[in-house]
Amino acid sequence: MEGNKLELSEKPSADPPATYKAIPEADMEEDAVTRPKSLVKPNAASPEADGADEKMLPKEEVADAKISPNEKQNGDAKLDIGDLKTAFVGLTKEELMKYANDPFWVRLRWFLFITFWILWGLMLLGAVMIILAAPKCNPPPPRTWWEKGPLVELKDDASEETIKKVKELGVTGVIISWPENAYSEFSEDHELIKSFKQFKEKEINVVVELEPSASPLVWFNKSESRDPLFSEFYIWRQPKEASNGGEPTPPNNWLSVRNVSSWKYSPNRKEFYYAPMDKPHLNFYNPRVVEKFSEVIKKFLNYGAGGIRLKGAPYLLVDPNFEDEPIKIPNPTGDGFKEHSFYTHPKTKNVMQLGPLLKQWRFIVKNMTENGPFMVAEHLSNIEAYKVNSSFVVDLPLQSHLLNKPSVNITDVVHVLNTTFNADNITWPLWKVNASSEWDLVTYLLPGTPLVMLESENNKELLKIRNSPSIMRGSFSSHLLNNKTVFAFTRVTAGNPGILVALNPSDNRTVVDFPAHIKGLSEDVTVQLFSANYSEPNVAVSVKHDAHSVPISPKSAIVMSYVPPSK
Repeated sequence: MEGNKLELSEKPSADPPATYKAIPEADMEEDAVTRPKSLVKPNAASPEADGADEKMLPKEEVADAKISPNEKQNGDAKLDIGDLKTAFVGLTKEELMKYANDPFWVRLRWFLFITFWILWGLMLLGAVMIILAAPKCNPPPPRTWWEKGPLVELKDDASEETIKKVKELGVTGVIISWPENAYSEFSEDHELIKSFKQFKEKEINVVVELEPSASPLVWFNKSESRDPLFSEFYIWRQPKEASNGGEPTPPNNWLSVRNVSSWKYSPNRKEFYYAPMDKPHLNFYNPRVVEKFSEVIKKFLNYGAGGIRLKGAPYLLVDPNFEDEPIKIPNPTGDGFKEHSFYTHPKTKNVMQLGPLLKQWRFIVKNMTENGPFMVAEHLSNIEAYKVNSSFVVDLPLQSHLLNKPSVNITDVVHVLNTTFNADNITWPLWKVNASSEWDLVTYLLPGTPLVMLESENNKELLKIRNSPSIMRGSFSSHLLNNKTVFAFTRVTAGNPGILVALNPSDNRTVVDFPAHIKGLSEDVTVQLFSANYSEPNVAVSVKHDAHSVPISPKSAIVMSYVPPSK
C-alpha cells in the first residue's frame, strides 16, 4: 500500500479454467437487491464473503474513493480513498462545566459584564446631554396688554363716567393727551395723575401722550439772552446777508404748514430761531435737552403711566447742515415757491438721526414698566428713520391713512396690507378706522391692535374671537375674490381652528366659492359672527355652511371658522 492507495494485482491461477452455468436473469436481479453493498468485493472463497466485514464509515467520515489505473503494470489499479474528514460538534455540557469556575473565564465574564453596563450608561448620559444642550424651541411669549387691545384715545377727560364707558368697551388701555407743557411742574395731586390710579383699579393701563418739542417760556428767555446753561437749548442760526432794505433773511427755505417761514427773528440775540409750529423748537442734538425730556418720561412713569406716546416725533430733528428743502412741484404761476406742498421735506421731517434719539427714551420706558409701549402719534411715512440696526424703536406704528376713509377701495386695502407687512416689515401696527360695523370686524381681526373711539359699540363676541390663538399668533393671507369685489383674509395657527373674514363693500349681494380661491380651506365653514347689516336668512351663527357658496350681503362682513387640513 502506498499512502492511501491500495494496489490490487491480478495474478494468474494454476487451477484449470472454470466453467459456469448461466443464471436466470430474474435471479440475478433478486440477488442484486438483497445482497449487501461493499466498497471492495471479497474473494468468493473468503469467510467474509457473506458481507459481515462490509462496514460503512460513519456518515461524517465518508471519504471519496477514486480508482486510478496503473499503466505500468498490466491489470493493476490504485484506489485513492482521500482524506477522512471529521466534523466538530462542540463541547458537551460536562466538558463546558470544567471551565465554569476557571479563574480566567470568570474574570473575562465579569470584565465583559461591567464593560457593557459602563458603555450603556455612557450612551444614556450622552443622550441626556445632547437633549439638554440642544437649542430649546420655546413657545412664543404671550401678547402684551397693548398688543391684545383694543386701545382708545382720550383727551384729558378721565371722569368716572368715561372710565365706566371705557371698561364696557373691553379695552386694555387708554391713550391720554397731557394738556399742559410736559416740562411744567406738577405733583401726584394733579387731577389727571389721580385718574391713573382709577384706571389701574379697573385693570386699564394708561399711555400718556407728550409733546417733547414745546418748552417753558423761561427756558427760551434764558437762551435768547445767551445764558450759558440754556444758550443751545434751541436751534439758532445767523441770518443770510441783508437784503430787501436791510431786513434779516431766514437762513434757508424751510416753511411751516401755514406756508410761512419756519424761522423767526430775535432782535435781542440778532439770530433766527427755529419755530415750525409758531413755538420755539428745542434742540435735541443737545444732550442736556435730551436728558430733560428723559426726566419728564421718568416722572410720568413713576406716577403710574404704563407707556409713553410722543406727539410731533417726525419733526424733532432737522438737518444739521441746514440745507434747503428740495423742490417737488414747480410753481405754475411763477411767483416763487411759497407753499409747503411744493417741497419734499427730508431736511425737517423724519431725519435719519431720529432713530438713535428715540431709542434712548424707549430704553427708559421698557426698563421702568412691564414692557410698556413706546409709541409715536403720527403715521410713519419714512420707516427707516425709526429703526436702529434694522430694528424698530417704536411700538404699534400707526396705520391711519386708509381704513378710516369714508369709502375704501379694497384693491388699495390689499396694497397697503402687503406694503405694511411685507415691504415695511411692520408685524403689529395700530389700526385706526371709522366706526362702521363691517370695518370693525376687519380691524379687530387683522394682525395688529385696533384703536377704537369712545363712541364705539361693545362687541363681546368679536373680542372673544380676537383673543383666540389664530388671531393673536396666526399667519395672515389676504385675497381679492369675485372680480375684486370681495376682500377676504385668513388667520390660522397650528392646532387651532382657522379664521376666515370676508368683506363685501359694494352695493351688490354676492356669493363666494372660498375653496376655489383660497388654498387649504375646508369644504364647510362655521359662521362665527357677521356685521349688523348682514341679512341672509339661511345663514346663522354657530351653524355650518357650505364653503363653496357663502352669500355676503352688500356693505357687510362675515367671520367664519374652519378646520385646516392636516399636513
